Amino acid sequence: MREGDPSFIPAGGALYLHVPFCSSICDFCAFDKALPSPGDWDLYRDSLSREWESVQFEGGMSSAFWGGGTPGLLKASDIRKIGAKFQEVLEPGAEWTVELTPLCPTAEKLAAWREVGVNRLSLGVQSFSPRLLEAMGRPYSTEKIPQIVEKIRSAGFRKLNIDLIIAFPGQTREELQMDLERTVSLQPDHISVYCLTLEEDTALYTRLTRSGHRPDAEEEAELYEMAWGFLEEKGYAQYEVSNFAREGSQCEHHLNVWRMGNWRGFGPSAASQLGEYRFHNPHELQRWADFVPCDKMEDYPGRQRTVGDDRVRERIVFGLRMNEGIPSQAIEALSEEGQQSLKIFLQQIENEGYLNRSGGRISLTLAGRLVADEISRWILS
Repeated sequence: MREGDPSFIPAGGALYLHVPFCSSICDFCAFDKALPSPGDWDLYRDSLSREWESVQFEGGMSSAFWGGGTPGLLKASDIRKIGAKFQEVLEPGAEWTVELTPLCPTAEKLAAWREVGVNRLSLGVQSFSPRLLEAMGRPYSTEKIPQIVEKIRSAGFRKLNIDLIIAFPGQTREELQMDLERTVSLQPDHISVYCLTLEEDTALYTRLTRSGHRPDAEEEAELYEMAWGFLEEKGYAQYEVSNFAREGSQCEHHLNVWRMGNWRGFGPSAASQLGEYRFHNPHELQRWADFVPCDKMEDYPGRQRTVGDDRVRERIVFGLRMNEGIPSQAIEALSEEGQQSLKIFLQQIENEGYLNRSGGRISLTLAGRLVADEISRWILS
């Protein structure tokens, strides 16, 4: 491990590719994205090639994830060209996920992903309610989703995640029940359930702020508990705050992130974590294109080095997001002062029903997972 070198990726690390383009802009999305012009695609391809060639891989990589934006907008020729580079450095059989919207998966593109080695797809359905999809700015009909899933399976993909968004303002229990039932009927091996997060620089935030119709914490908790109970009953075990999977189908890429492994991001705004350092590429296509390649950590935006108690607290926070929790002795890595303050806090939230201690491990209860963000903020502060 060459600490502080952004161009060196240790063996066993993970790879992330950010494709910043979308065919339309969803009202709730705050990720780095844009409606591309033909020139934007050329700039993206050239800049990505320069960024990739500037990096040294110590050995085989453990997983890859293509997100966005909409990776499904890549042409089949781009999938093969970029995918060949990933294929060269990934360990044989490594998990390789690509995010899709229901508008993306053509037979040609599915074949190209299979050809380069992609073995897991993540379909951003978000909801089966036409009313909610319209409110989110999602421009598709859910009636064709079963056919899309069948097309994915016919192309040879066995690992499939479906994304749902819950606690959208005004969402009813009946709408959520329908979303859950229709999702499970498609038999994915993994389901991600995200409570809506309102980001200030989105059209949805502006619209709901003006109308005064904001997410309600109590309603969110009720819908979350409803989703948890339904999915557990159907054989999808929760293993992280927002993720449920059948046995053996957890997302290895996300587990690497939550266990604070190494990962390197490529593309505009892509985040990375290498050893003690976390950093990200510049936002916006042209700024990123002007920036890469860069081999000096001090030049990266948002760079942060976490050591000592700060790093231990981060490891605890990430660990508590997972149902497996953390070993009880993990707290002992803190300084004496850090241990004392954290033990007091953990005892307090245990008394309130948010924490469980069992078998030498500490984990959040269901009630605790509902307020995981608040618990995390306190630990990190």
